[in-house]
Amino acid sequence: MSPGSNKTFFYLRIILFAVYLINGIISIPRNSMVSDEMDNWSYSRRIMKGHPEKVYTYDDGPAMAIGILNTIPRSTEQITHPGLQKTDGGISDVMHGRYITLIVSLLIGIYIFKWSKELFGEAAGMFSLFLFVFCPNLNANAILISYDNYTALFSLTSFYYFWKFVNESGNKNFLLFSTSIALAQISKYSLIHLLVIFGVISILILLKRKSLKKTWKKNLMRLVIFCCILLLIINAAYLFQGCGQTLSSYHFRSSVFQSIQSVHLIREIPLPFPVPYIEGFDITFHSLELGPGNPLVAGSVYLLGQLRNGQGFWYYYLIVFLFKTPIPFLLILLISAGIYVKQRKFSIQSPGFIISIGLLYYFFIFSFLNTVQIGIRHILFVYPLLYVMAAKISLLKPGKAFNILLLFFTVYYVSTFYYFFPNLISYSNELIMDKKYAYKIMADSNIDYGQGWYTVENYLKTHPDIHLADTIAKQGKFLIRVNDYLDINGNHKYSWLSNFKPMGHVDHSFLLFNIKEEDLIK
Repeated sequence: MSPGSNKTFFYLRIILFAVYLINGIISIPRNSMVSDEMDNWSYSRRIMKGHPEKVYTYDDGPAMAIGILNTIPRSTEQITHPGLQKTDGGISDVMHGRYITLIVSLLIGIYIFKWSKELFGEAAGMFSLFLFVFCPNLNANAILISYDNYTALFSLTSFYYFWKFVNESGNKNFLLFSTSIALAQISKYSLIHLLVIFGVISILILLKRKSLKKTWKKNLMRLVIFCCILLLIINAAYLFQGCGQTLSSYHFRSSVFQSIQSVHLIREIPLPFPVPYIEGFDITFHSLELGPGNPLVAGSVYLLGQLRNGQGFWYYYLIVFLFKTPIPFLLILLISAGIYVKQRKFSIQSPGFIISIGLLYYFFIFSFLNTVQIGIRHILFVYPLLYVMAAKISLLKPGKAFNILLLFFTVYYVSTFYYFFPNLISYSNELIMDKKYAYKIMADSNIDYGQGWYTVENYLKTHPDIHLADTIAKQGKFLIRVNDYLDINGNHKYSWLSNFKPMGHVDHSFLLFNIKEEDLIK
């Protein structure tokens, strides 16, 4: 590759990262606070004040220590203005904290580019970076105080450094892998499964190399170091609170932890984890046991016009992935998969094998064991990994037809992104032609995460004849949230509207109805 090409790629990278940041900066103030943000912010603020305990069981339960990063703006304000007191209920702190998620999420793009470039060349890296910059789902969550983009980042870095370590070895790669895994554990409880994935793959690689017995001392030492890094980061994140407390001293809610606690041989063994971390795990399991539809946990699971309580759909994430992923990328995935199969170079330590095993494992876990299915954000971490794998398409020999197709793909991909921008949470692809009927396929945080209130407030000011729906049946033009129309929370407040079909939508997350007097008489 010529020096001129390298320079061109460099400037293109700068432009793409600038576009990503500009998009995020525009989006942050235009999306209202979503359902979980205040809970996440509140818990992170308490950690910063030295109180990581889980005070509010079902609000604090899933809250993670990584959220302390989002308190940096408020902490900085407090340091520069020691007597600062706010009266907006924390809204400005949430809005300012969103910028931290946006900046940290930039690392996802950096690692996507880095890994793709190392595998297939700089042009492939640019292609994967482009997919990231205009990914509607990653961008939708990059402007929130939530843990989903942190999950995507540390899943990606864990897979990357694991691949680097098994192929190149080296203490640096091992330490970076261990640190990534540890940071993943304070980002989301579901990432505990990374330990299983990498543990199994490691054993398979050692068996293939026939070095399981020969190198057991070295591997044991690495395992000890790995555990020390893991414990240090988890404990530091939760301020070492209660580290060393025995199982018998806990009051568990979930049957899983109660069963473990009932084993007398381990009841009095001190646990090397902080109490809030263990309690969060227990609450997470308990929430899964209570299941969707329980008011303490979440609303009903909704998919394809059907509400379910207490259980989910095994095909839930397949469906939402199909309808919330840009069609051009779905086609690229199919082509890339065909290239992998045709080349038949799927060794145990190849990135394709490592990523595929991880994705298949998580598909099983989330489809069959996770009952609380409330949005694609739970599997957001698959996109960076898929963008790396999709870069293999760059190995195709370019031609006139290929270039035309690539140009069409670029325009199509970017156009659908900006059609929804800045409300990317509600994104759905063109398999749903009439967007006011997107609710027939999916709901909850796939469409309505509470992000549309600012737009609706402005809309109502310019349309005085339209009002928010009332709980009492009446004629007129009304707006109602998608989740309320579908009665996701089961409170039946707007059941009178269930027999009517929307005439339109506002910002994709609110449905518009025109109810006439004769309609009410029927």
